[in-house]
Amino acid sequence: MRRSVWLVVLVIVALVGLYGVLRQPDEVGSLGDNVENPEPPEEAPEGILVDEIPVGADIIFVSMRYVLDDLACLDEEYRLKDDWLGDAECIKLIYSEDFSITSSPRQLYTLDIETGEVVQLTNVGYDFSSSKPIDMTRIMAIGAEEDTDGDGIVGTGDEVNIYVVDLASKEIECLTDGLGLREYNNPDYSQVNGLIVFSAQRQELFHNYLFTLSLDGELTQVTDDDEYFDFDCSWSEDGSMIVFNRLPSPESSSLLPSKVWLMDADGSNMVQISEGGSNPDDEGPQWGMHPIGLDADPDLSPDNSKVVFSRLRTGLMNEPFGIYDLVIHDIESGEETILDSSYANMVPEWKSQGIVFVRQKKIGDRDVDLKQSIHVYIDGEFRDLEPYPFNVFPIGSNGASWVE
Repeated sequence: MRRSVWLVVLVIVALVGLYGVLRQPDEVGSLGDNVENPEPPEEAPEGILVDEIPVGADIIFVSMRYVLDDLACLDEEYRLKDDWLGDAECIKLIYSEDFSITSSPRQLYTLDIETGEVVQLTNVGYDFSSSKPIDMTRIMAIGAEEDTDGDGIVGTGDEVNIYVVDLASKEIECLTDGLGLREYNNPDYSQVNGLIVFSAQRQELFHNYLFTLSLDGELTQVTDDDEYFDFDCSWSEDGSMIVFNRLPSPESSSLLPSKVWLMDADGSNMVQISEGGSNPDDEGPQWGMHPIGLDADPDLSPDNSKVVFSRLRTGLMNEPFGIYDLVIHDIESGEETILDSSYANMVPEWKSQGIVFVRQKKIGDRDVDLKQSIHVYIDGEFRDLEPYPFNVFPIGSNGASWVE
């Protein structure tokens, strides 16, 4: 539910603070520092840049970080300008002319946690919003290929589809063309059953259901309850179950928060898992869209005994992002453990390696201190994987998955 609208809304809200941002005192250094006789960065060729996912890569993610290598954002010594977000030429690569959306398409990258090595996988005209590995040469990704809203930019405001990015053949195949669906979001691929689960609407109906799709194009509708809108969905690691969230239809109430549900892969044995959070301060919906207490982006633990998800605690702190608790829910006992309640902890994914998610936060007292970066929770500890300047909103990744 949130992935398709979340970034666009925050871009608009945050623009006034971001324009004119200065380097933070605790973030010294830039892209070319400590390099003798720096040279201009090598421009990446167009197309798919690698033949397979790099050996040692732990995480696949989407980002527009490549814009920081553009000469418009570098000084005469090819180092990142101190005031790069306040620079008139650099800012054009980040935001559209009217500052309503991001202006450069997000590409696919991988990250090796141990070495910190980041590899750009694509340099194409698609704007990707999330991705999942199918195998070491193929990636399932959702994104936009065409400028469908007429603003001259392929980006966050355009219609999206689900694709297979084939690194070996250098081809990108659209899987959802001609299915009669729209508003695709939240796709997850199971390497066990070979199916993609996602949320979408039928062309003639404003209502979100869950579907599965094979790589050969076989479409199956999994949910059909008109009392609920079904959104954020993911597979269990063994491919036997789907965890998702349900929002009461607008006809029922637009103020009730979404809750987490669980069902078998074929849609049977459906059960509600969470009750949503409370709203002690009687806040209105965040940005007019998201009720306080909503449970979003659930994912099952590797042993299927627990669920991790984001819960909107409040929109009045950590503005403009709000606070989204990172919650672990024990399915059998119903006990909930909050891992963090200070930031916006978004789109978590739980695999045997740990939990990977995106954290959004505002540091300091100024509106310019907006951060967005990949984090992991492993063995009881949090770790930020994107250092400055790659953690500055909206450069930082807005979606990440484990490479298995």
